Amino acid sequence: MTRQTIHGTLRPAPWRPATWRHDLLAVAVGISVGATQADAQRPVPTNVATRVALVGATVISATGAAPMHDATVLIEGRRIVSVTPRNATVLPKGTRVIDATGKFITPGLIDANVHLVLMITPEFYVKYEERMADIAVQSAQVALKYGLTTVMDSWGPLDELLKARNRISRGEVVASRVLVAGNIVGLGGPFSPYFMGTYDLRGTDLRYGGWVHPMIQSRINAMWEAGAGPELLAMTPEEVGDTISAYLRKGPDFLKVAVSAHGIGPVEPLMFSTPALVALRRAASDAGKPFQTHTFSLESLREAVAVRPQLLQHPNVMSVPPTTARQRRMLDSLLAEIKRLGIYSAPLMIPLDAQQAVYESWNVEDRRRDPHLAAVIQSRQPGMTRESFAARREALQTWIRSGVKFVIGTDQGPEAAELGPVVWGRMGRRHFEVMEGLQEAGMPAMDIVIAATRHGAEAYGLADSLGTVQAGKVADLLVLDADPSVDVRNLRRIHQVFKAGTLVDRTLLPTVRVLQWDPEAKWPR
Repeated sequence: MTRQTIHGTLRPAPWRPATWRHDLLAVAVGISVGATQADAQRPVPTNVATRVALVGATVISATGAAPMHDATVLIEGRRIVSVTPRNATVLPKGTRVIDATGKFITPGLIDANVHLVLMITPEFYVKYEERMADIAVQSAQVALKYGLTTVMDSWGPLDELLKARNRISRGEVVASRVLVAGNIVGLGGPFSPYFMGTYDLRGTDLRYGGWVHPMIQSRINAMWEAGAGPELLAMTPEEVGDTISAYLRKGPDFLKVAVSAHGIGPVEPLMFSTPALVALRRAASDAGKPFQTHTFSLESLREAVAVRPQLLQHPNVMSVPPTTARQRRMLDSLLAEIKRLGIYSAPLMIPLDAQQAVYESWNVEDRRRDPHLAAVIQSRQPGMTRESFAARREALQTWIRSGVKFVIGTDQGPEAAELGPVVWGRMGRRHFEVMEGLQEAGMPAMDIVIAATRHGAEAYGLADSLGTVQAGKVADLLVLDADPSVDVRNLRRIHQVFKAGTLVDRTLLPTVRVLQWDPEAKWPR
């Protein structure tokens, strides 16, 4: 059986290529695995409601309210019915009670910037070209296992990601809820000059794809660009708007636009004219889709803020940080405007003490023990000095002190262990690292919990159903063994995960296994 409900627990079974789709569909509608295909297509009875009560925990609602101690969270079907003190709660007859005494309940975590099929090696795209939808599902399953009930893929192959998203939303596989952007509008695919096409031939940190046949490169690039690539830069603003309106009809959930380039040094150039950006913003608005921006320079950040996106991706990351008095004043002015307009920000490149210690202490014995990993670490060491670490943290603290609303966006994705180390953002691990880095930079733990839950939902227009522990919301919940509002490291201490009211059996995830990587390995391994 590929998915079964046992005492209210969503239990995905190990991957079986020949039968998994049929088995999952069968169980999703409540029939035995041996039932006929016709039976499997029968709808779920609408009069069946499952009630579950989590009793005795401290609820951290992420609304801004103080934690509610000794509380009861009543779930019926997919949604939360009530959140009340235990002594004021009368449970309906037949409610399944789960004792959560001593535990802490938060909303499910939301990562506003993931890449479900990203790996920065050309071998990956060649070897797994026909398995990208499966890899996306596997990544989403790993995400769910480690507390992410919703993830937003902000750059990837649109058609394959839509396949994965739809399999998940239909209940064919147990995984994190997925929202998809497809391409970063204006940029090329993985083998384009915006990504691997400009990297040096090093064979270690960021591997050069020049050996891949041009036909394969073009085919892979087209999967990402999907009609929303660099060709837009030659169009009039009206043509840009029309083209992106057609792109949005393909089904992406949101639009991410490259205001600056990616991978074009030494300073990332601007991509679109102001009228073209306005046309892109209007197309997203007309389609009812959230609009967000990709920036890597101070001027691109100014251009982005001017068109009022819902979300700024990695706005703190700049190829040349502000250094002059005028540049710093501009940044301060932009931060004030971002706060005034209520635009959400997903900071990236978050410095972490433990990782910096590795860069500073890497030695001969480390190189001898793992030469491939050593090649990656050594290639980065010149840019990872103690002084540069302090500068990155100080820049991050400027954003924290500004009071702009953060979401958690990590860039995390899967890894193929057989292709060697990449030491980027490993799916299942990086969101914890980012939140811990924010805490080390001085951001209060409760603010980080809100950024990782409520703000993520708000930035994508999902606040009516996700992001807080409140009556009427979808029951995406974490049950933790320790209090994350005093230390975000406690978010790693997951006792249970609920997605849409169903308890997930984390021990069996992922069931779709294309790649091998260990989310629990200590960084950088």
